[in-house]
Amino acid sequence: MKVLIPLALFVALLLWYAIHGREWLKTKPWAQGFFELVEPVEIVLFKKSETILFARLLSGLGVVLTMLQQFDGVDLTPILPFIPDAYKLYVTVAINSLPMLISGLGYIVERLRNRTTKPIELVSVPDKVVAESPKLTEAVAMADATKTEAVAAVAQAKAA
Repeated sequence: MKVLIPLALFVALLLWYAIHGREWLKTKPWAQGFFELVEPVEIVLFKKSETILFARLLSGLGVVLTMLQQFDGVDLTPILPFIPDAYKLYVTVAINSLPMLISGLGYIVERLRNRTTKPIELVSVPDKVVAESPKLTEAVAMADATKTEAVAAVAQAKAA
């Protein structure tokens, strides 16, 4: 239990940073020195993407829960008396699978973030509406082309 409280506080701090904190701190002039120090670490750990930070937090949480289960750090037996006998096996399997599920969710979120490249405003427009409007078709094509050029420019700069 002594490990869980600092771990929960650390996870809460990372969640706040990923969801609100990073964006809020970027607007504060006094925090600019912090970002000069932290930016190289952010690039290495989560490519400065709050979504990837959250995904890796999920994955890490799954690993920590797995380790705690191995050391009997998580005891969920007090809830088992409330479960009907017919479902106890399923609940036990679900409880034991939870860390793997959390890690899997983190992996899925990170893959989706790396695959998604357009702004949500472009993605959320129905394909039929885009196909019927030449202006929207051009805007989507331009966004794709701009993204491709930007990614190529970054790759070329990294190679140099």
